Amino acid sequence: MKRILILISFIVFLTSCASNEIVIQPNAPINFIAKTERKGDYTFIIPSNFQFLESESLIFEGNGVYRAYLIYKGEGYIQDLVNFFDREMPKNGWTKFSALIGRDALLSYKKDNQLIVIKIQYGLTNTYIKMILTR
Repeated sequence: MKRILILISFIVFLTSCASNEIVIQPNAPINFIAKTERKGDYTFIIPSNFQFLESESLIFEGNGVYRAYLIYKGEGYIQDLVNFFDREMPKNGWTKFSALIGRDALLSYKKDNQLIVIKIQYGLTNTYIKMILTR
């Protein structure tokens, strides 16, 4: 009887240790697929895994004028997103105007008389892309 209790205790001990083991694995890299967005007379690229948050964005449109503060959320590392925009925006005719990369990233692109300022930052559970479309 003692052997059975010891055997059961040993099995319980082993299974409890195995179930409490924490394994940390790095996130798999995300392949961004470019999606073309059209807002007013602006055409730009956004990663397809990012969702537009209409309720948190501000858009002014009137008398042929379009201004916007757009917010997108999704998953991705800041540097990977910077590389994505640097690669994809020129394909739509945008030229990089300036960049500031640190804890967050701040990028600006121009095309003709249009300007897009992009801020990339981490939230609690997602990465946010915030864009200002202006002239």
